[in-house]
Amino acid sequence: MTARTSTRPQRALLAGAAVAALASALAGSASAQATATIDELVVTAQKRAENVQDVPLSITAVKGEALEALHVTQAQQLTLIDPSVRFKQSLSNSASGFLIRGIGTSSFSAGIEQSISTVVDGVVLADPGSLSTLADVERVEILRGPQGMLFGKNASAGLVHFITKRPVLDDNSGKVRVEVGERGERNFEAIGNVAVGDTAALRLVVVHNERDGIIKNVARGGDDTDPRKVTGVALKFQWKPTENLTVFAQADRSQSDTFCCASTWRKVTPGYAPAVTNAQYGIVAGPKNLAVAANGDFFGSSRAQGLALHMDYDVSGFTLSSISAYREARRVGFYDGDLTPVSYIDLNGGAGDTKWFTQELRLTSPIGERFDYVLGLYYYNSTADSEITQRGQLTWILPASNGQVLRVVPTQPAGTVFQTSTFNTIGSDSYAAFGQGTFHVTDKLDIIGGLRGTHDVVKLNYRRDPVTGTVFIPGSVALRFDQDIKNDNLSWRIGPRYNVTDDIMIYGTVSKGYKGPGFSGLGATVAGSNQRVLPEIPTSYEIGMKSTFFDRRLQVNISAYDTKVKNFQAQVSDLSSPTYSSRITNAGSIKTKGVEVNVVARPMADLNVTLGGAYTHARYLDFNGVQCYFGQPKVAQGGPCTAPPANPTSIDGFFNAKGLRLAAVPTWVLGSTVSYERQLSENIRGFAQANWNWQSDTNYSANGDPGTIQKAYSLVGGRVGVSGPDDKWTFAIYASNLFDKRWAAQITPSPVTTLNPGGYLQYFSPDSVRRVGASFETRF
Repeated sequence: MTARTSTRPQRALLAGAAVAALASALAGSASAQATATIDELVVTAQKRAENVQDVPLSITAVKGEALEALHVTQAQQLTLIDPSVRFKQSLSNSASGFLIRGIGTSSFSAGIEQSISTVVDGVVLADPGSLSTLADVERVEILRGPQGMLFGKNASAGLVHFITKRPVLDDNSGKVRVEVGERGERNFEAIGNVAVGDTAALRLVVVHNERDGIIKNVARGGDDTDPRKVTGVALKFQWKPTENLTVFAQADRSQSDTFCCASTWRKVTPGYAPAVTNAQYGIVAGPKNLAVAANGDFFGSSRAQGLALHMDYDVSGFTLSSISAYREARRVGFYDGDLTPVSYIDLNGGAGDTKWFTQELRLTSPIGERFDYVLGLYYYNSTADSEITQRGQLTWILPASNGQVLRVVPTQPAGTVFQTSTFNTIGSDSYAAFGQGTFHVTDKLDIIGGLRGTHDVVKLNYRRDPVTGTVFIPGSVALRFDQDIKNDNLSWRIGPRYNVTDDIMIYGTVSKGYKGPGFSGLGATVAGSNQRVLPEIPTSYEIGMKSTFFDRRLQVNISAYDTKVKNFQAQVSDLSSPTYSSRITNAGSIKTKGVEVNVVARPMADLNVTLGGAYTHARYLDFNGVQCYFGQPKVAQGGPCTAPPANPTSIDGFFNAKGLRLAAVPTWVLGSTVSYERQLSENIRGFAQANWNWQSDTNYSANGDPGTIQKAYSLVGGRVGVSGPDDKWTFAIYASNLFDKRWAAQITPSPVTTLNPGGYLQYFSPDSVRRVGASFETRF
């Protein structure tokens, strides 16, 4: 369903009218529905348990049951619960990532980490893409803005924290859930909780998810290019030998046979290979195209596993906590790089192997004193090995060849295989001491402040060697070198929290964040070329209000922010390279500001309504080295583009994107969920839910390319079903993207402009097609 774009005043008027009508309904029925209150939600966003409405941060927290109801099975679907969160799709899981308030990281380099930290049960994931499925989740907490004071490792723009369910003492129970849906969707989840004596319990979680791909390769018999198959298992152990000591241990492993991010042609240029071969196979390029014709393979797999030990010891009101974790993640992903049956680049992609260890020690003071605090030490160590490979015969079809395949490098004999493989080993050590305290000035006024000191050491080993039986792709040379970078940083946060009444809290904060240094590790062209990338430093100002009205039946949270990021780490084109290879660098600075609103209402005991919206004004303040889009005027034509020094006659150019909107960030995002329950009989309860999400136009390119704009669109989903006494069983019909709206999660120009000038590729999310299915769950 495509939404018609209304003007901003009209949207504001409609939103205001909806809230006013909702408030009127709540006020009118307050006495009759006194028990219809919004449930309190306890979070650990500040490393201590507290009501989410008391936390002076912009935060979205949702229980695991809500994720299941919305059919959220992958982390990239979190935009359904938080409009300020986007997921930027790229060619692989490792290069894809979250955006919060317009800020995020998209890079193929293992030497650059995400600006949005992904955390599971207090453990930072060095490879966020290793989180392949969501199962047995207690809740998810999304923290916006710099979060380095307490969570540390590269949470410079925000944090997504998944808290899973722990074993329950003195309980023997289980749950089995099965889902079957369109496009081969088959999901299975089994959970068992077993008491071990009076002081311990075990919890076993097994999950298996499958679905067919949505992109078909018609040159390979209609094979799926992007099927999904994930199997995971987790064993958890909770032991409480005394009232003061709690020990929680867990081990998990997952295997995913999934190729991320298959693409199709959105636009092709007549006479070139994509247009010629598409016509041969009956493929029509366009926004709804779900087919490719390619002779190369599309395949991917990943494996993640880990161990973690949590210990909490309470003494005299203080809590001493330790979290130790070791994890590994391995991934492989390759695809046909030219998306044609012609052998230009038939193998493109890479592999990665990351191992990391983390240790956190934390002391939490009791509450109720004039001053309470959290103090801690943190250590992080990781080793990431990665490979980036391109291989093919560098043949192509051009308009001048009249459909015949030509050798792009005629100096090499026919049949020559060209290959360039780059290998990196990135070693990282990070040491930190942190603390945050709250001084209770009066019964209503608190001053909150935090500091974190960090010492980072990162090392790079870079290798590119010839591959026997192949020739280097032109522009590549054999290289081997080592580099290192060290950095010390002090990040901080300070601000007041004021309780206007028992139900209304306002706050303001100033934060200086930190994202550590790293390495480009991509297309080095000379031995010893500087691959170092300096730290990224955001400064953020935020004010907010958290409030409840009508006896906790209406909750309204509002936040406004202004963030500037210096030394923004970004992937740009290398102006010194004749092949226009990419590199990671400190591209300049960006600024983002906006407003976020979240409304939760419970007009009746069985009716819940949520409304959320985000306005984001995100711009590049200085971003040099951005490649011009095809047809963008050169300086001589009155445009911004400058010819590359390495090849002045090239049709490509480069410029500074100052003033342009950040890539992949819509200005407006709105969402709503309505759920209703009703007792149908003594033993049967019915429920229904509908969810709606809308976003404004989004340009996926930093250069403002009009060909990479995804127009505004709406997505509608829902769930309806019945459940038995005490939810012993539940049957439901669910739907996501009910009206089968085709939308692109990413749009990019053709990788090499001269081989398809004016052409575009698009990448589809699993939610870019309709999925209707049925689920059955039983508890025992």
